[in-house]
Amino acid sequence: MALDNLATMAQIDRLILSIGEDDFGEALFHTTQMVGDVDHVMVFAFAEEEDRPRVVINTGLIPAATAADAAAAYVEELYALDPNLPQVRAQPEGRAGWFEFDGGRGWDERLHRGFLVPTGVSDMILFAVMQEKVVYLVQMHRLYGHHFARAQRWLLTQIGELIAANIRKHFSYMHTLRGPNQFLIGRVLTEAALFQSITPRERLVCIGILTGHTSESIARNLSISVNSVLTYRKRLYEKLEISSQNELFVRIIDALMRLNWDGREVPTPAGRMEVNASRARLRGRPLAADLAFAQAFFDRSKTQPVASHWDN
Repeated sequence: MALDNLATMAQIDRLILSIGEDDFGEALFHTTQMVGDVDHVMVFAFAEEEDRPRVVINTGLIPAATAADAAAAYVEELYALDPNLPQVRAQPEGRAGWFEFDGGRGWDERLHRGFLVPTGVSDMILFAVMQEKVVYLVQMHRLYGHHFARAQRWLLTQIGELIAANIRKHFSYMHTLRGPNQFLIGRVLTEAALFQSITPRERLVCIGILTGHTSESIARNLSISVNSVLTYRKRLYEKLEISSQNELFVRIIDALMRLNWDGREVPTPAGRMEVNASRARLRGRPLAADLAFAQAFFDRSKTQPVASHWDN
């Protein structure tokens, strides 16, 4: 397939138009599917301040529950076994860095059992790109014994820099629009004692809620059903002993204000936070910036309430 094929160019145009939109992941999948017969796309974000990555795109032909389980397993522990991890972590700004899969022959057996075998991934094209100190690892999969032909690899490589540029623009736009809240929220959900009982899937749904996504959007981005999103949301609310989205905002704000510069909770009389603002940090962020972010969330929860199935 030539790069000037009208259908291919239309898909690339769709990808560009999807920058900053909820359907960017879906557009990325359809673009790579059109160009290189890609069966599934996963994108993992490695933030400089975080030990573990997050799944930010997970869409394609792998069954939704299977894809979600595999991605969750990867971000929880399997990523540490990825032979490309040192190069991914060291990816500089600029052009994309490409990695060899080689049939998974260099992959740890636990990666095979926990990721490749359950998903049916038989071939993969991988690259990483950095944007604002976050490295995005892009995995383009072929499934069930199929492999990329030489021409497909060439085509995907040819548009790879364009895809990488669009990924940089998309997440740069998201950072500008929403600030660093997705990564900040991720740290709070991992470190604050209140959230220790929630599962990885519930954590991802919580992040989706807090960053303004609808249940349909969360389902699409996590490749699960809307009913599954509602189930995880209900369990999340039950564990936090809340009944509305506004209460979830309050819990997050409270957790933000109880975390000191090194992430440990600060015991204070009458539940108030008393800390020297001149030295207070949350992983390098000034306290004032965190409070401004928390206030923005609070204002949003007051002015833009979103109906919940458990608000009644």
